[in-house]
Amino acid sequence: MPRSREQNEELRERSKTNILAKSVPYFAKNGLEGTKIGDLTKRIQISQGALYVYFDSKEDLYRELVKYSQDKVATEDLLSYGEMDVPAIRKLRYVSDHILKNLAQEKMYVYYTILALEDLAKGRGYEGNQLFDLLRNIIKEGQKDGSFPKGNAGKIAEYYLSVVYIYSVKKSSDMNCEMLNSSELERVVRG
Repeated sequence: MPRSREQNEELRERSKTNILAKSVPYFAKNGLEGTKIGDLTKRIQISQGALYVYFDSKEDLYRELVKYSQDKVATEDLLSYGEMDVPAIRKLRYVSDHILKNLAQEKMYVYYTILALEDLAKGRGYEGNQLFDLLRNIIKEGQKDGSFPKGNAGKIAEYYLSVVYIYSVKKSSDMNCEMLNSSELERVVRG
């Protein structure tokens, strides 16, 4: 019995997601510039032709990986901290604890974080990055209630996330490296 259109579409989406999931560690370690499609396809055990069925180019794959990784980092649990009815300083602690706990425990989270924040850390933008938006909003809220110093909330959020990015890169090469604790990370915001 032939597959239905919906079944074919579901199979296509699963295959595409599988390629994305398997590509995350490779791109996180090598970056866009250091990734060669031939090496990647060999590593994830797929033909180059099959890869190009789902992605038009290496850059297209990278853009989708960034979005995929941002979604893996900015989970509903994490984003829900921004909606809590608690002071901004407590929200920041919850976000910091969440990020640092996951970086300490999950190698894939480290890779997702690298890809989710790489463009931001390299000054290439943050449009659509929900984690950036969450932090900027928490910082603005804390500035209004006086718990955080005044300043450009977007720049402060960039700085905070750049520190997270640096520690993610460090963690990717040594999962046992010493990490910041939440209080140390929050000094970026609190001054």
